[in-house]
Amino acid sequence: MSVVASVRNLSKIYRKPGTNVEVHALRSLDLDINEGEYTAIMGASGSGKSTLMNILGCLDQPTIGSYILGEQDISSLPDDELSEIRSKRIGFIFQNFNLIQQLTVLENLEVPMFYMGIPPNERRRRATELAEKVGLAERLDHRPMQLSGGQQQRVCIARAMINDPLILLADEPTGALDSKTGQQILELFDELVTQGRTIILVTHDPSVAHRCDRIIYLHDGRVSKDVHNTQREVNVEGAQLAAGI
Repeated sequence: MSVVASVRNLSKIYRKPGTNVEVHALRSLDLDINEGEYTAIMGASGSGKSTLMNILGCLDQPTIGSYILGEQDISSLPDDELSEIRSKRIGFIFQNFNLIQQLTVLENLEVPMFYMGIPPNERRRRATELAEKVGLAERLDHRPMQLSGGQQQRVCIARAMINDPLILLADEPTGALDSKTGQQILELFDELVTQGRTIILVTHDPSVAHRCDRIIYLHDGRVSKDVHNTQREVNVEGAQLAAGI
């Protein structure tokens, strides 16, 4: 199994504005994420979860240490190169969806490809195909306010996969959903993992984390526990039904 993301001796230090006080968000962290792995990151507020996700997602850079994504060391790349890597190699799934309200489902899915210069016909083909895979074939001309929370999250998942990223990063993806809808979204994640997708998920919910192959617990910026979940069970049939495939 190949490693798709690797951090070594990773530390992130923030300085409080107007002071000499340093906050150590991450401390000498070593971590490998394998291709096709479904990983949950857990920890109390202030444990370093968000900082780690921001670095893995190329939204921030470490103070010390290295981050290898694929085979590329991106630890000290300039912002414009990090932006390009985000658009091509990382898919983001947010708790609050972050959809453009004025655009339809199809148009929201086409936006990332527009900025990459992909021709209109190819944008439309790829967006339509992914919308169908997440069960939104009948909602292509709907705007976000016309969709349920679960449907909006499905748009986010399709958008995250639009450029076939190396990793999918999900930040509390069911946090804004009721339990039934959240279960359907988690079943869709199960199906994506069976297809070989690499998913890293931040959650505070143990029942969500225990659906994953692996649970990484953070405490004070360090890995306090790294558990491989041998009890994980996936209802693939249910996941396929939830995904509409």
